[in-house]
Amino acid sequence: MDGTGKLFGPIISLLPETIVSEVIPLSSLKEDDAISQANEIAQRIGNEQIVIFAESYSGIIAYQLCQMSSLNIKHVFFAASFLYRPSHISKFAYLAPISIIRLNLIPKFFLSWILFGSWYRKDLVGLFLQSLEQVSNATLKKRLKIISSLIEPNNLIQTPCTYLQAKKDKLVSKYAVIQFQKICVNLNIKKLDGGHFIAQSNPQKCVEVICAEYSL
Repeated sequence: MDGTGKLFGPIISLLPETIVSEVIPLSSLKEDDAISQANEIAQRIGNEQIVIFAESYSGIIAYQLCQMSSLNIKHVFFAASFLYRPSHISKFAYLAPISIIRLNLIPKFFLSWILFGSWYRKDLVGLFLQSLEQVSNATLKKRLKIISSLIEPNNLIQTPCTYLQAKKDKLVSKYAVIQFQKICVNLNIKKLDGGHFIAQSNPQKCVEVICAEYSL
């Protein structure tokens, strides 16, 4: 699951042919809240056996999907995800200057450091800005408002899970993984070198973890 689908290009290109993948862009869903989005995705999935890869914000939707006993979810990969406010400052996430980012008033090297854990990933910053163009300010504000008001969940996740923790994450606290440790009955944690958008900053290692899980 990805905001527009564009940001998953790097990791999709590295997946072996034995893995049939489908990106579900959040922008293709009718609703804005996680529960409604999960219900909509569940209707698409039906009872087909699937593996979910949810990055960042999409983790809260994957959590809701895991609560649906009708679904046949084999495994969930939470990539730098969070279930509660990811950091103290995220309480004010809805105040983020989205227009300033759109107007390229923030240096690309700084965005590269914040988003991808490196000063030199201008290629990924360009991909991020392209993705941003496809989402309205209103939609982004809603998502940031949801993030700022998240409360800690307490329903268990029975589905086997892997948490991909980005070592250079500037947006999600390293303690976010503790939330998953509390509620995931079967959790494996992998620490990967890279920034918050780990599927973009280190797609090769993400694919290696996915393949190792299933010996592909």
